[in-house]
Amino acid sequence: MREEAERKPAPAAQGHNICGVLVHARPGRAAEAAAALSALPGVEVHQRSDDGRLVITVEDTDGIPAALTLAGLPQTSGVASTALIYHHCVTDDLSEEMPS
Repeated sequence: MREEAERKPAPAAQGHNICGVLVHARPGRAAEAAAALSALPGVEVHQRSDDGRLVITVEDTDGIPAALTLAGLPQTSGVASTALIYHHCVTDDLSEEMPS
């Protein structure tokens, strides 16, 4: 019987994610959505329009990757929908490929 090669997880990629997101608030609930989003770690509300659209950024924080925060945005109070419009990953090692 052949011994299986020991499998080790790949080292985590080192980087910092910055995401731009367009958020549509439920009718009449833009202020509620903005307040709820602002309370999330790594989230900053940059712009809010009269028709309920918000522009936010989501960044990695200590222990909470941006991807996890992004996944929870649609369940945020007052939010109708979200769309990722920009993503950038800053890494110290320019030769390192970042997973998507």
